Amino acid sequence: MLKKFKKLSLILLLLPNLLLASILVKNTPLPGGVAVIDFTSNHSSPKAFYNKIPLYVQQLKNQRWQVLIGIPLWEKLGTKTITIQDFSSREFAFKVKPAKGSYAEQHIKLKGKKKKYIKPNLAHIDRIKSERPILTNARKTFSPQTLSNGAFIRPVDGITTSTFGLKRFFNGVARRPHTGIDYAGDTGTLIKSPADGKIILVGDYFFNGKAIFIDHGQGLISVYIHLNKHLVKLGQRIKQGDSIGTIGQTGRATGPHLHWGIYLNQTVINPNLLLQAARK
Repeated sequence: MLKKFKKLSLILLLLPNLLLASILVKNTPLPGGVAVIDFTSNHSSPKAFYNKIPLYVQQLKNQRWQVLIGIPLWEKLGTKTITIQDFSSREFAFKVKPAKGSYAEQHIKLKGKKKKYIKPNLAHIDRIKSERPILTNARKTFSPQTLSNGAFIRPVDGITTSTFGLKRFFNGVARRPHTGIDYAGDTGTLIKSPADGKIILVGDYFFNGKAIFIDHGQGLISVYIHLNKHLVKLGQRIKQGDSIGTIGQTGRATGPHLHWGIYLNQTVINPNLLLQAARK
């Protein structure tokens, strides 16, 4: 009996993805969306790549597998290909389609000390340069195991004040599109982890203010910025619903709110895609 238990434990350790629910995401092959490709393989752990970047691969049932591909907001339209590696290499094609309508604009006015985020001085520029590789490396994290439980919940209950993909202007100066969702809230409001994961970054940065990055496995990373307080430590394993921090207005923020972002294969995607899947 003991031998059978040890054998079963070894199998479960080698196949961690089978213990967790699959992430259900609607096929939305749009800039900022997720392309979903189904395939079959009798390999125990097939891999997939898009532009040489590893992708999120999940087993559905038996020999049925699925790849999730985050599509950059700036990706050109047209036919794209991913490479799947199991016992050999093969390619699957998908089309990036135009989004319906164009993203709206948002004009933000920064005053007083906040103007430094428009025209940083030399000391600020040095800080920005030193922080850039830290944030980039966190976004590039790829853990081979799936860490989430397959369903995401909202990190806070506040109203949405800025949607994903907005064309943003600070004091009339055009900046990159909004790469997440902003939720309003009072300073000190608790922020919950939307899914199981591991804390891979806790810090205070020039633009982001106090921030937390959570690794949910296989290149799926969630980001929380402008916090007032951190309530977790680097390397900590967390469960869905655990408190990780509180809402604030640190960094480039005009008022207390949470900016929540999701990265998939190093690409920002619309967090609502994971919430919509969870509601089904």
